[in-house]
Amino acid sequence: MAARLDRRTVVVTRGKGGEDALSVRLRALGAQVREVPSIAFADPGDPGPLDAALRGLDRFDWAVFTSATAVDRTVARLSALGVETAALARLRLAAVGPATAERLARAVREPDLVPGEAKGDALARALEPHVRGRRVLFPRPAEGRPETIAGLLAAGAELTAVEAYRTVPAPAEAIAPLGDWLARGEVDAVAFASPSAVRAVASALGERAPLLRGVLLAAIGPTTAEALREHGLTPGAEPERYTGADLAEAVAARLGPG
Repeated sequence: MAARLDRRTVVVTRGKGGEDALSVRLRALGAQVREVPSIAFADPGDPGPLDAALRGLDRFDWAVFTSATAVDRTVARLSALGVETAALARLRLAAVGPATAERLARAVREPDLVPGEAKGDALARALEPHVRGRRVLFPRPAEGRPETIAGLLAAGAELTAVEAYRTVPAPAEAIAPLGDWLARGEVDAVAFASPSAVRAVASALGERAPLLRGVLLAAIGPTTAEALREHGLTPGAEPERYTGADLAEAVAARLGPG
């Protein structure tokens, strides 16, 4: 049985939109959840390359996704273009980790490949035996890390990497309440589900960012944990499976009830 989080306050630094699995599970475990919209997602600067790729999906052998947002944005764009999701389902599909795989399963179908470690370079290594000489579509964030592209090119893939969305920080005033809560000692943990959220929060808090050192910092996976370290912060909880629900369980295992 999972530890309870009764009388514990956990801040979820999340994107704008509907409630996610992390917040749902934290509340189920008894936590008081405060949500800070740290990032938002915007359309690509030039949607032309994405649209051209989606209109010609029959040209590709694989589609590769490194975030649940990339899945959402790609499927939404297919709908806007009047292209059936079945056209994407006919390709072989790869997902960077379990959260992305779950989103693919709901929106399209179960992926054909998910690496053992949810990192872009691990995904490229897992694909290496499958993509030499194959045409690979990679809908990606504008500011995405380079490891997946470099690995796929090194593996001999005929790669089409297209910008599917941009991640932008929320206004500093939207994140400012977190600094007040930390200063008043009202927070037990802060959960981060992406490196972008870490960067947005650290930038918005500015001189008050060191207040984060006084609470448990939870990272959904290794790239998010690395982003915390880059800002002089120590991740104190990281799940074995990189999903929102598992991140909530990791927080509970470290904190327990107040």
